[in-house]
Amino acid sequence: MNICQSCGMPMEKEELYGKNKDGSVNKEYCIYCYPNGEFNKPDETFEEMVETCVPFMMKEGYTEEQAREYLNNNLRNLKRWA
Repeated sequence: MNICQSCGMPMEKEELYGKNKDGSVNKEYCIYCYPNGEFNKPDETFEEMVETCVPFMMKEGYTEEQAREYLNNNLRNLKRWA
């Protein structure tokens, strides 16, 4: 299973993959981060991405503190932030 190299979201189905400018599938980034051949928020900082992701992780059962720690430790290794 691929994970988005921007937000870390698991991409379990092809419909979650982003799209390149020519409409082809981009398997590195999800449809939310990379919908049309470019980042949805091209100027988003790492810190802003963490803030964007925290509420989604909390819906999955993480506390806010756990989500922040996980994201700060793991998103930095992804292609967009490395």
